[in-house]
Amino acid sequence: MRRILLFTFAGLLLCAALAGRANAYPQFQFSSGTNRCSQCHYSPAGGGLITSWGRNESGDTLSFGGDGAFLHGLWAPPAALALGADVRLAQTYLSATDSDTRVAFFPMQFDLYARYAFTDAISLYVQGGVRGEARNEDGMFEKLGSRFISREHYLMWRPSATGPYARLGRFFAPYGLRFAEHIYYVRRYTGYNLYNETYTLSGGYVGTDWELHVSGFVPPPSGFPDQLQSVGVRESGGAAYFEKQFAGMAAVGVQGRVGIASQSSRYQGGAVGKLWFEPARLLVLAEGDLIQQTVKGISYGQTQAVAYFGLNFFPVRGVMIAGAYEHYQEDINVKRTSREAFDLQLNIFPWAHWEVFLIGRRMIIGAGETDGAPSTLFMAQLHYYL
Repeated sequence: MRRILLFTFAGLLLCAALAGRANAYPQFQFSSGTNRCSQCHYSPAGGGLITSWGRNESGDTLSFGGDGAFLHGLWAPPAALALGADVRLAQTYLSATDSDTRVAFFPMQFDLYARYAFTDAISLYVQGGVRGEARNEDGMFEKLGSRFISREHYLMWRPSATGPYARLGRFFAPYGLRFAEHIYYVRRYTGYNLYNETYTLSGGYVGTDWELHVSGFVPPPSGFPDQLQSVGVRESGGAAYFEKQFAGMAAVGVQGRVGIASQSSRYQGGAVGKLWFEPARLLVLAEGDLIQQTVKGISYGQTQAVAYFGLNFFPVRGVMIAGAYEHYQEDINVKRTSREAFDLQLNIFPWAHWEVFLIGRRMIIGAGETDGAPSTLFMAQLHYYL
């Protein structure tokens, strides 16, 4: 068994043509008996490398069984060093119109994580991975050097699990539900799309039943190499997120963000809600934001709205079934500028370190090239982590 696990790990490392994301599962807050995302992740806001608590939870409560420790317990890093990895393979089917159907099989993710604690309060966190390409004509394993990216690396001062903290480096300023899936509108249209991480100074306080995160950010300097650059709108600004938890079963958050780019600015604010019904094994997640976008030089502005509402059902240990409705309005004063999505997903955790993820997504665009025609996305993922 030991040899099989070692060969499996070696084989996964050879698949270094995969993409990177900082993964977070807000669905496990409250549903797993864990009140705060930072209990399972080293990041004060959740996401990325998981702690020893998170590893224990993955084997004891989230999966059907297994050893959640690093390398399945075969070897433990020194106390000051934490290591991890995320590997995903994906199969997608996208039907935009009757004549436009795309099928792709590709490596979606390969992230390696390392955290070194210099003292009990000061640590260095580094993530590195390779951008995935669903339509890579050059081949799955070619030109890996040009696709390498480090989306997260930062120094952090955090003397204890609860209390104040500060960190400086590259990461997303805490905001919103922070899903792993970047396709959700509350990520795509609020400044948190894939590979759009900023250089951020963030600080705050994590209490036993509340947390506050305040951040200032800038885009990567233009002189930085491609491996440290971002994709999308290059904004500078700030963000704040406050969340209060109630009785280990509910939370309400309020948030705001300002992003200023060379040609436009965005001012946004919203709220987050989480509610766990223990008898029904049901978790409700919701987020809503209003965004005021202004375009410089022409005195033009528009008000946008984005929302998410999801139900997450945990029928048995190791299985999650979720359904969600999403809405995005590019301009609330203009008709046929909306996007709607209906999601149905299944997450199965058959053994510690393994996940099977299936999602079906129906999208309707109110205006544009398809003129309201719906599109359909089916995706299957095989996820392995260390």
